[in-house]
Order: sequence, then C-alpha cells, then structure tokens
Amino acid sequence: MENKHITICAMPHAGGWHQASWRRKGAKGNDIWNPELWKGIARTAERGMLDAVFFADNSALWGMPEHLRKYTAKVGGWDAIIAAAMAASVTERIGIVATAQTEYQQPYILARQMACLDYLSGGRIGWNIVTSAFPLEAQNHGMEAMTDKDLRYAKAAEFVEVVKSLWDSWEDDAYVIDQESGIFFDPDKLHTPDHQGQFYSVRGPLNIMRPPQGYPVLAQAGASGPGKVLAGTVADLVFTNASGEAAAAYRKDIHAIAAEAGREPSDVKVLAMLCPVIAPTDEEAQEKWVELQRMLPPELQRSFIELGLGDTSGFSLDEPLPEKPASTSHSQGLLDALYNFRMPDGRKPTFGELLENYPGLGTVVGSPTTIADYMENEIESGACDGFVVLMQGVPEELEDFVNFVVPELQKRGRLRTSYGEEMTFRERLGLPRPENQFSKKAVTQGAMPA
Repeated sequence: MENKHITICAMPHAGGWHQASWRRKGAKGNDIWNPELWKGIARTAERGMLDAVFFADNSALWGMPEHLRKYTAKVGGWDAIIAAAMAASVTERIGIVATAQTEYQQPYILARQMACLDYLSGGRIGWNIVTSAFPLEAQNHGMEAMTDKDLRYAKAAEFVEVVKSLWDSWEDDAYVIDQESGIFFDPDKLHTPDHQGQFYSVRGPLNIMRPPQGYPVLAQAGASGPGKVLAGTVADLVFTNASGEAAAAYRKDIHAIAAEAGREPSDVKVLAMLCPVIAPTDEEAQEKWVELQRMLPPELQRSFIELGLGDTSGFSLDEPLPEKPASTSHSQGLLDALYNFRMPDGRKPTFGELLENYPGLGTVVGSPTTIADYMENEIESGACDGFVVLMQGVPEELEDFVNFVVPELQKRGRLRTSYGEEMTFRERLGLPRPENQFSKKAVTQGAMPA
C-alpha cells in the first residue's frame, strides 16, 4: 500500500473529553472561559501540522442527570463560530471546523456566518453539520421535545441545499469594480436562489461574495440510517466513533451512498474517533489511564453509557445486555460500540463488567509507537481515512500528541513536515472546488443544486 499522509483533526472539549481529567494535579484546561486557552490549542495543532482543529458545540448543557453535573466540567463551552474566529485570528495554515446546528438555526444566517469565516481565515473553514443532540436543546428553543430523527435529517438535507444555493448567489468573478465606467459588479453574475421548499422559504441572494473555497468543507457524523444518507450525500469529511471491522463497514456504506448520489467516493474521507492516552512507555500510559479512571465517579460512567443505551435502571449487573434495539433515539454510534465491546477473553461482558471496563469510544492507551501502530493498522485495514483526535484532557493530551506521536508519524511518512503550497482547507484535503450551480458553464453542463 502506498505510504500516504493520514488526515488528522484535533477536537478539544471544555475541561477535556474524559470527565475526570479536570481533577488531575496541575490540570491546565480548567480555565474554560479564558480565550488564550483555546487560541493556544489552535496554535499547538498547527505546530503539529494537523489538518484541522475541530470545535464541537451544542445549545444546552451536556445531556446527563442533573444530580451528577456537579462532578464534571461539562458545564458549557464556547460558541463554535466564535471559537473558529479566535482560531483563525492566531493561525495561518490549519483548517478550522465549526459545528453549527440545522434544527435551531436559519439557513441565511448560517450561510452568511460561514462565508464570513471563510474570508476571515483565508479559505480554511469547515462546517460540521449537526441536527440536534439533547432534549434540553429543544426545550431551550421553545419545544417540548426533540423532533423525530427522520424529520430532523430531512430538514437538515434541505437546509444544506439552501445554504449551498446562497453561497452560489454570486459568481466568483461577479465584482468587476470598474472605476471608469462606474460599474461595481456584473448583474448577470448575481443570482437569486428563491428557494421554496418543504421546510424553508428563502429568497436570497446572500449579501456576501462566494466563499474563497466555493463551499467551506462540509463535515457530518451521521450513524443512523438517515444520518448516513445525509453524510454520504453532502459531506466531505464524515466522522465515526466506530473502529476496526465496524468502522470499515461504515466506511463502505458511506462510499456506496456517495456513489449512488453521483459523487466520487474517494472525495468523501471517513475519520474515526481516537482518544489517546500517551506516555513514553505502554506501562506508564496504562498507569496514567488507571489514575484517570480512579477519579471518575461510577455514576458518571453509567450516565455516559446511558447516552447510548437509554435508561439502564432495569438492567441486571450479572447478565449481558438485553437484545439490541433495532433503532434508538439516543447515540446510534455509542449503542453499536457498547454492543460490540468484548472482554479480554473475547466474551460478551455482563452489564456490571461493561460499567467497570468499558474504556470509551476510540480510547487507545500506549506509547507513541503503540498509538502510531494503531493508526496505521486502522488505515491499512480500510477502517478509515484518518482520525478525529479527542483529547482526554486539554491542552495536555494535545501537547503530548504533537510532541510525541506526530514525530513518530512523520518518521513513518504518515504526516507532513510542512504545510506545502496548498493554502485552502479543500486543497489540503485534495478536494475539488465546487462549480457554482448558477453559472452559465454549470447550467450548460446540466449541473443541479446538490
């Protein structure tokens, strides 16, 4: 197999991904609302020559039982649009992915924000498309409960269609700025989308020129049936929390959906979740992990697992999980991972063993060599095209990854040692710049809004 670069995005979370990481002695990431923390994270990711820094987001407190919230640092986080602007202001080359919801947002506003960010960053912005994650988000927007999943994804598909049409309002060369004639722009190259759909009515045009990338890089993480359809149909980057054979099957599904939608499957990069615990040796890394787990209240572990299983109050600690449900209103990816988890001897765990031993999605504990071996094995097995690296604690785990794992990957030829000539996020990912769907060339070729 050709030895090629691995696509890597770093995803920081307020207080760290591991819910006990804030309790470690000397933890530097507890000053959540200090903008310098997040600027430093972006600079560190760029120093490591990573492809992007990725800001997750939601519009409510993290979903968990209220009586457990006091034990965690998951009390909020920066608005991803604002965090992306901060990152753009202190970096020059790294991509910046900002999460924005479709369920509680208007297409025109989002299209405008992302276009501005793409200009601010010099063509380095990506949009992580999400619908909604927690019931609290619905309640924060005047709704009693979350919208049905199929409906949420149907709305999201139309939302993306509207946003793309707004980005295409202006052709790339619409601004002629002819001072002699007094003509600022060519009116034949300004288009009014006038979208009238099932869920949205948006006239347009957008009052901002077409973004430098044409469209910012689009990302998605659908794990359910409708989620995978949206991901395979519109996304350039698709995130999965699966690994091994499950991830390979997911990647195959996504590429099949992309091909059916008339897309080139190789233009859709599937990135797997990686939560490394890094130390100079495997033994030291294991000690680091055990220390983290000892600081985690058992109730928190149970509440995390319930994000995939739902209410577990009726589960027997001494028996395996009940039969897997055909569908869920919770996290499909976590549900799949919990049912795929096996004990070291290969058997299915009892529910009690699952509570005690489940390490969390994508967790890999080891030395830089062990982490790099894992990443290469996943790539070579066809499980994924790269990774979203979630840090157990911030900024410490990102610093460890950049200081120790990055040099190992560079030594193996798996990661760049400089950013090269590509200036936009799309160029670095090897993705084509989309044609404007309203241009004469596109219309002549029969291009339709995607």
